[in-house]
Amino acid sequence: MGKIADALKKAGRPIDEERTTGRVLPKVNRALDLSVQRDSTQTLIDEMKDEIHGAIDPKLVVFHQPDSLPAENFKILRSQIIYPEDGLPKRSVLVTSALEQEGKTFVACNLAMSIAQGLDPYCLLIDGDLRRPAVHKMVGVSPDKRGLADFLMTGEPLGSFLVKTDITKLTVLPAGHIPRNPAELLTSSNMKALLKEAKNRYQDRFVVLDSPPVNLASETRDLALSVDTVIFVVRYGKTSMDAVQEAIEKIGRERILGIVFNGFEITPRKYSYYKRDYSYSSK
Repeated sequence: MGKIADALKKAGRPIDEERTTGRVLPKVNRALDLSVQRDSTQTLIDEMKDEIHGAIDPKLVVFHQPDSLPAENFKILRSQIIYPEDGLPKRSVLVTSALEQEGKTFVACNLAMSIAQGLDPYCLLIDGDLRRPAVHKMVGVSPDKRGLADFLMTGEPLGSFLVKTDITKLTVLPAGHIPRNPAELLTSSNMKALLKEAKNRYQDRFVVLDSPPVNLASETRDLALSVDTVIFVVRYGKTSMDAVQEAIEKIGRERILGIVFNGFEITPRKYSYYKRDYSYSSK
């Protein structure tokens, strides 16, 4: 039962073994003194926050540091996807890079979470990197969970592979068990049907797909043809221009919404006055 059960025991409250959405619910003891109830409830809330924050990777800045400048940058990217200049929301987005270790999963997860934090849209985050999956680590999903690869191989209903997260309106389809034939699975008719279904079934849902690096996996080019747009991630100071140009040519310039420079650090002097006097914080 973990930290939640420990918190309940410390508060002297019995545990109802029936679970709702994966949480153990306490039976309310009306005979408890009000001050005891208040203290124990706060203890439970604090323990639950610690558990959620501990599961979600610190690199998810939109969750851990929602008022930071990086989080604001992801909000800007979110706006360009939901409210583009042509008036047609980009309902399915593929995030990729030229090579590995560029930060594509970091961008995909933060973008998906930022979309889910908006007032209206829901987001489905798909780990399409069946060679080196990492989304589950970022969002705190068990590596043993079945996911995309299992769905494509078995043909079972999609709902049985989706994982609800502790973030409201964010659902994850993890990579699942690493297959021997990732390229064949990701270029199959089942994968194309999945992306079409995921995007079109609900008008308020956006799909973010973390894909393998373009220059290292043949399937990424095909996946790019099945989504509305592509976000290309470049590691500042690491990726060669030749590698970037090769990747862009494979995807097609017209399909790329924009390039995200990851690891580019500047001192935000022009924002210092704004951040000091007009910071947005929850109270």
